[in-house]
Amino acid sequence: MSRARIYARNLMTNWSAHVVNLVVMFFLSPFVVHTLGKMEYGIWSLLTVLTGYMGILDLGVRASTGRHVMLYLGKEDHEAVDHTIRTSLGFFSLTGGLVLAVGLLAGLIFPSAFRSVPAEYHTLVLILLPVMAMNVWFSAVGTVFSTVIIAHERFDIRRGIDMGVLGLRAAGTIIALTLGYGLLGLTAVIVICNLVGLLANWVMAHRVYKPFKAWPLMLSKERVRELMGYGVAAFISTISVNIIGQTDLVIVGAAISVSSVAVYSVGATLIYYSSNFLGHIGDTFFPSVQRAAARDEMGSMRWLFLRQVRLGMLVGILLNIGFIVFSEPFIRLWMLGPKFPESSVQQAATVMAILAASKLLLLPEIGAGGLLAAMGHIRVTAAVTLVEAATNLGLSLFFVLVLKWGLAGVAAGTLFARLIVRTFFLPWYACSKLGLSVSTFVFRIGGTAFLAGGLFAAACIGLRTMIPMDSWPTFAGTAALALLCYIPIALLIIVPAEDRRRLSGFVGRLAFDRQKGLP
Repeated sequence: MSRARIYARNLMTNWSAHVVNLVVMFFLSPFVVHTLGKMEYGIWSLLTVLTGYMGILDLGVRASTGRHVMLYLGKEDHEAVDHTIRTSLGFFSLTGGLVLAVGLLAGLIFPSAFRSVPAEYHTLVLILLPVMAMNVWFSAVGTVFSTVIIAHERFDIRRGIDMGVLGLRAAGTIIALTLGYGLLGLTAVIVICNLVGLLANWVMAHRVYKPFKAWPLMLSKERVRELMGYGVAAFISTISVNIIGQTDLVIVGAAISVSSVAVYSVGATLIYYSSNFLGHIGDTFFPSVQRAAARDEMGSMRWLFLRQVRLGMLVGILLNIGFIVFSEPFIRLWMLGPKFPESSVQQAATVMAILAASKLLLLPEIGAGGLLAAMGHIRVTAAVTLVEAATNLGLSLFFVLVLKWGLAGVAAGTLFARLIVRTFFLPWYACSKLGLSVSTFVFRIGGTAFLAGGLFAAACIGLRTMIPMDSWPTFAGTAALALLCYIPIALLIIVPAEDRRRLSGFVGRLAFDRQKGLP
């Protein structure tokens, strides 16, 4: 099978799994919000954010393990692969107690940090946070096993495990909330599902990579030094990403109210999920990028980078402009109810539109972070992400506390921070390292994306003006019409001529085979 087909297969596998995830989220989120109510859902969102912060206690070793396993597999150094895996597992075995202690401390601090949380929840939070902290440890260990699967580009296996865990989690959530177990039930479901995922990844890692060993654990000084050398920069990036993606909810809970966390979370949820959708592009290509970097194949790295950017533009314009234009009718249909009134719908829609606009600013640099990491320039991306996080935090607080913009101000901090710090620098730096002309990149890729985005936005605004989207059938029909408008725009403007010819040939062969009755 050609490399292009392998990329297509892996990307379709990742995207198909994510579509299933989106469908589950679409139906499950209103049930969870309306069952818990805004206060308990806000508490749950904050618990999720705080345990997400605990993930930084891996000091970047998770990301470093993935990078080095792929690097040494590219060099066919199986002894180094083995030592990297067992050293990583040894490191995480030592940090489990630290994670638990941080969870206990967070539970003690929670009531004073979020004063609008009623007193009857304080003891429950003190119990749940340490339990969820151990869930972070399960995730870290499971990631080491899944890295082995991904390094062999067996995304079908990896996403198959994800789908099994997703089904278990969805069923468990419905049962736990229906039986009235609330936050305690949700926590139990999440922990059990992550443990199941860990075991499944361990089993499949053995099948994919025969030399795989998880025991005996080791702490080789050479490997620890190597993992930490790359991991420190990855650690900084992780902290920064958490500040950018998750501190918004903390600011809302501390500076506005915990019930407002639920409103912000509803507006941001679909944006976060779509970010994962686009992130799968980089995940799919990264093993090949790392191998090309290990072999110093500059031509392959250029092709892989540009391919990722074009794919990101192709998908990102469709998703994010759709979110901007259709956010209000979507959230009204999705969430409107006694526990989520019209005022909350308006606020959540504003948050969604602003965050979607901020995601458009990231499209030119899709693939740049993975490329620079593979080439050993992760410190640059870490520094950029750290500056963006600090700018985001400062602007969000300014917009909320000084300008009194409320939830829109928190989202606006993310938008302006990206525009100021990240949008232009990372694509320029990646081009300079690859020897690509920046002007060519700007006009051929940025220019075409701007033109396609403008035309698609005009089409979406026209459709929203003409069609009242007051029911799911009319909303779905309008979305389908928007997609039909986007297809010719994307094909003629974003998709390169050689890909159009390849697609035309494939469609022609398919039609010929059907005409002749071939399978």
